[in-house]
Amino acid sequence: MMKGRENFEDCYIKYANKIYGVAYKMLNNHDDAVDIVQEVFLRAYKNWNNFKGVSKISTYLYRIAVNLSYDYLRRKSKTKKIENLNYENLSILSSKDNFESDFHNENILNEIKNEIDNLTEKQKSVFILKTYEGLTYEEIARILKKRIGTVKATYFQTLQKIRENLKRKGVIENEM
Repeated sequence: MMKGRENFEDCYIKYANKIYGVAYKMLNNHDDAVDIVQEVFLRAYKNWNNFKGVSKISTYLYRIAVNLSYDYLRRKSKTKKIENLNYENLSILSSKDNFESDFHNENILNEIKNEIDNLTEKQKSVFILKTYEGLTYEEIARILKKRIGTVKATYFQTLQKIRENLKRKGVIENEM
């Protein structure tokens, strides 16, 4: 159990940027992501002395961030686009060595943004936490309160869905 103002401030310093990254990738809006970060840490602060330490504090904070982002998207009822893709992380969509160079084509980039934008909430959260945040399946499972097998299957199916849609559109070659 973590107690005290100092520990909370250390936690904020350590995790605020990571929480912002998740919120931004889910909402695609700086101001909304900042609001989510504030709300995450406000909720964490209110319950700080009740945190039992059963899970890691990062798992607790990510869970709050993902849930708040879901709630925000539901209220907003329109899908946002991810603007700043990390090209290295997206190389998982292709086995080609020159895949990163293909991203310089703006049409390809826009198609991939659209594919990510059209994922379900569950797919998008698993994809973002695994691809962008580099979390393990176990960590993602704890954050989303899902079984590890479910998280792995969701991630695999999400990659397959994106690949197939990009192939169908002729954005990437069928030889993958």
